[in-house]
Amino acid sequence: MPSTPMARNDRAAGAPPLNEPTYMRIKRAIVADLISTYFRPGDHLTIDMLTSRYAVSHMPIREALRQLEGEGILISLAHRGFRIEAISADYIRNIYDIRVGIESMLARRATERKQPGDAERLMAINERYAVEVHAPDTTAAVQTNIEFHAALYAIAGNLEAEQLLEGRTRIVRTVAQTLDGYLPQDRRAIVVEHAAILDAFAAGDAEGCGQAVFDHVTRARDRLLARLARAEPAWLYQRRPSVGA
Repeated sequence: MPSTPMARNDRAAGAPPLNEPTYMRIKRAIVADLISTYFRPGDHLTIDMLTSRYAVSHMPIREALRQLEGEGILISLAHRGFRIEAISADYIRNIYDIRVGIESMLARRATERKQPGDAERLMAINERYAVEVHAPDTTAAVQTNIEFHAALYAIAGNLEAEQLLEGRTRIVRTVAQTLDGYLPQDRRAIVVEHAAILDAFAAGDAEGCGQAVFDHVTRARDRLLARLARAEPAWLYQRRPSVGA
């Protein structure tokens, strides 16, 4: 790896969503740089290097690195920074295997526990999403989609499962946003999938709601893997020997 990260290109971090914490913007920027091949698996990252690249203080860099380490994208090197691991298709599949089991379970439990007004509240969120997802800038839609799923799963009353889910969702969410979270051909399909979830939930069909979420998350996985394949960096599907480790 060159001695300075700016040697590969000078692309700055992308514009963050409204109110996005700095560490989340930096985390997203690191993933974007990995996907664009600015950084590659095996590269050695240091806090000083990243502070220079993204023009922020050490604190948000440290938090972004801590989260990426927890998600398996970085390996900590004692007193020497971090080494990048691969974001592989297998990694994405494994994360979605975890997600689909937790999310479909939460959807079933939420349906069993629903109270008056829950269905209407979810429908209102999804109606807002259906408008936002067709806007030229889909930043708001990304956040509303997160809000929709979080509101549904919160009804299940299983905080431990929600926390486990969030820990396994952040990195694939970051990858999806980096690769354009809502391609035009996907937008109608997602709205239809949400409608199927809501129909089952409103009808009190717990198994049907769980299955609708299972189908939705599985299709989301397939859409993300297709976008990942189109990105076509050869290193994305294999690890390479460490550089500077």
